[in-house]
Amino acid sequence: MPTPSEVRPPKPEEPRQIWAAPPGAPPRSVFGNYRPDPAAEPPAPDALLSQNPAPRAAPDENPAPALARAFLYRYLARACEDPARETWDWLCAPATRQSLQTAWELVGGGAPLPALEPDAFDSFHTAHVAAFGHAARGPCPINEIEYGDVKADPLFQPHRLADLAAFYRAFGLELADDAGERHDHLAVELEFMCVLTAKEAWALEHQPDSDLPARCRDAQKKFLREHLGRWTPAFTRRLERQAAGTPLAELARFTRAFIETECARCGVPSGSEDLLLRPADTGAALCETCGLPQTLPGTDAPAPA
Repeated sequence: MPTPSEVRPPKPEEPRQIWAAPPGAPPRSVFGNYRPDPAAEPPAPDALLSQNPAPRAAPDENPAPALARAFLYRYLARACEDPARETWDWLCAPATRQSLQTAWELVGGGAPLPALEPDAFDSFHTAHVAAFGHAARGPCPINEIEYGDVKADPLFQPHRLADLAAFYRAFGLELADDAGERHDHLAVELEFMCVLTAKEAWALEHQPDSDLPARCRDAQKKFLREHLGRWTPAFTRRLERQAAGTPLAELARFTRAFIETECARCGVPSGSEDLLLRPADTGAALCETCGLPQTLPGTDAPAPA
């Protein structure tokens, strides 16, 4: 299936796409074999609306909502990356906020947008370090496999990682060598959903009579039910308490509202906000040949003798 890098180049009168890389900077994705071309990325939601102001006969045939969701997933994925001034400036830019508002209205979201200000980067950075620390088991883990049934099988964590890798491979995606994050990091899962929704938008625009749109929607539904929608409500509620009064709490509230909207759209239940953290297990180990640490991510180091 074509990726956004194969979408038609924009017409001369179309505005520059705001989620493309800036001039002179190569486009980047956590998926090493996904290299969108800035000149070929689908337009931002407000640009698409200017091209297709009237909805089509059937809502499922209109690519605008799918493209809006792709933008929202990409926005949140960038917000969940390690803090960088350049990324923060993009999140706060007036053009980004305008497209965020347009996309949110297109998907029927009612929650307020996060109030991010350019001069609040230091506050955001401080809250980010306080919440996530420098390990998977900080005060508020941002990795999926840290949340789950405390009585689950000891192999729960490696099985979840393997299932995530299988989802990504099914769509021809592999984490970049320099991604710096595990398969279950929230930013990676959000970017994967961005790819799925962008593919759906492309298919609706170019191959509406094929089975590609339905396949993309089915993958989104399954991924929300089995992964992103399962743990995000608990994570964002925990983060909102941990980072109260900071821009990070604003992003947590908005992320929860969007994911709950997406679960409702797909007809799957969103996870419990009371989902607990799994206890650290110092005795469990992963496969010696898989390249992962010998102890499960987030576990405590053995106590010195």
